[in-house]
Amino acid sequence: MTSRTTRSIAAGVAIVTVYTATAWFSGQVSPLARRPLLDGLAPPTPYRWVDPPPELASTNLAPAPGTFRVELGNLGSLTAVLTTTDAQVTLILPKGSFAPAEDGRAVEVSIEPLAASEVDPPPPPLEIEGNVYRLEATYLPSNEPAELAAEARVVLTYPFLTGVHPGNTVVHSTDGVTWTTADTNDLPSIQQADAPIDPLGYVAVARDTTATVPPGLTGDEGSPVAQIVIVAGLVVLAAAAAVTLWGPSIRRGTKMGTRGTKKGTTSRRPKGSARGSRRPR
Repeated sequence: MTSRTTRSIAAGVAIVTVYTATAWFSGQVSPLARRPLLDGLAPPTPYRWVDPPPELASTNLAPAPGTFRVELGNLGSLTAVLTTTDAQVTLILPKGSFAPAEDGRAVEVSIEPLAASEVDPPPPPLEIEGNVYRLEATYLPSNEPAELAAEARVVLTYPFLTGVHPGNTVVHSTDGVTWTTADTNDLPSIQQADAPIDPLGYVAVARDTTATVPPGLTGDEGSPVAQIVIVAGLVVLAAAAAVTLWGPSIRRGTKMGTRGTKKGTTSRRPKGSARGSRRPR
């Protein structure tokens, strides 16, 4: 095996190892954060409000509702991931989320955006950020209400706020009056929170208005700062691998070119100094 082949293998192994390690690190934030690291740090998508703040009313777009059909099998509903067209809500339904029903062929699930003012507020110090969403399900063709038979998971985006704002949590209500907090994964860097829910009902993201940022905290583990550090590490690794792989060849080429120039120079003689010329007597 040549030294060049050995260097190629070593560089490839190093790149794969470090990339795998960084992908694993970013994936520990949340299963929803496991996306390519080199997609860039794009600005956040403008949030779509049902009732926007006055300063955003002129540019606001209405949020998208959603109506979805989930097929039923002999053991209940099939696995389904339901996302509104504006991607502000995703409902993840594992297999068997809805029990089988007599004459039931499918379950229709609806996602309806509401203004926060249309429901009662959660207890202080929580304050709803953005929209509230009402999640409902009925069997088809009977239109009888369908209740969850297994825990589902909801993913919600919320409005962008400058700086770090800890304390975001998913809140849930069956009637829009009494709210409970859910065990939430919060990703401020992409304005996204996800949590398990059971039953369906009203969901929203709420902020703890008394929460403070611990000293030295610049964001969650999936923040742009962390992403920049990871990407910078990959760039440095790629540069090091390139030097390892091609550096010796480049250095050999440079030395050969230098030696060739010196040899060519010493082989020439100045004009008028022909070899074997006689001295004048």
